[in-house]
Amino acid sequence: MTATIVSGFVAEGTSEGQPVACYDLTSSEQCDGEALELVQADYFKTRGGDPSAIVAVVFAPSTDDADYGLRFVAAHGPLGGCGEATLFATAMCTNPSTDPAVTFETAAGVIVGRNLSSGRVAVDMPAVARTSVRQQVDYLGRPLRIRSASAGGNRFAAVTASDLGIQLDRFSFHELTVAGHDLLSRLRGPASDIPAPDMLLITEPVTGLSTRSAVVWGDGVLNRGPCGTGTCVRYVLAVEDGEVCAGAPLVHASPFGHSFEAQSIGSGTIDQLDIMLSGLVTMD
Repeated sequence: MTATIVSGFVAEGTSEGQPVACYDLTSSEQCDGEALELVQADYFKTRGGDPSAIVAVVFAPSTDDADYGLRFVAAHGPLGGCGEATLFATAMCTNPSTDPAVTFETAAGVIVGRNLSSGRVAVDMPAVARTSVRQQVDYLGRPLRIRSASAGGNRFAAVTASDLGIQLDRFSFHELTVAGHDLLSRLRGPASDIPAPDMLLITEPVTGLSTRSAVVWGDGVLNRGPCGTGTCVRYVLAVEDGEVCAGAPLVHASPFGHSFEAQSIGSGTIDQLDIMLSGLVTMD
């Protein structure tokens, strides 16, 4: 494989609107918690990186089945996964003419990325469960329907925008952030019966194989892009509800208009779906 990345900080940019960056630690002996802390300090403090950005860290894999290991870190600490940063790392680690594909070893499983050229990238995400867990919680004195599902190393709690009583558009940035962070904090609290979610997915219905969601994570960050792992969870919910047939594509947009396309590939299993995620990556 042609090496297209250099030691340390590589580049920053966006994946469908979401700020991302990439670091190369392949020359290090390992990528442990201390190494991620150093990356976190370098990018967010020394370089003054966007506090809502997600950083992909590539390093030497532990097996010959992968080209690189891959981990993720944000301003508040490590993340279990990130589809947007994986797309960006794919673009950094490939050449569409000579080496268009790369295999990453992640904490959630193997991810295969492909550089489709002209900035478009696709990744085959780790398999996800076909069904969510449905629960009801009391929120501000009223029952709220919550669905839990995981994808790519992140656990999501999903709620409809109508249940939450909020509009999903860029003009509701503040309301989405505040309401999403408040609900997410409550679901993470000791009194919650739901396993603590990493992220909150606020959804709208699917119309014509497209839909829109907002994702809130960390210490009150509203994702600017459609969220890669969130897109996988939204696809699962759409298939589960009969809004999309498995194998059909789903366009999943953020409140800011950027979108990913998700599509289940292969036959999967009776319990799982294999989802391909694709979108546009840009470099600053």
